Amino acid sequence: MTDETEYCRLCGQELKKDLAATNSRQCCLNATPIAGTCPEHGPVGPHHATDAPDDAT
Repeated sequence: MTDETEYCRLCGQELKKDLAATNSRQCCLNATPIAGTCPEHGPVGPHHATDAPDDAT
């Protein structure tokens, strides 16, 4: 998780980094940290976060 604005790689919307975005794991069975919350896709991991909205596919 960074302090810079990140965007959803799936749709290009800005990720919100409120309560869900942390460096901690959200579940003992899930090793993926939450990078942010996309308004369209919900919580996403760092593999779905990008620095530029143009990187969306």
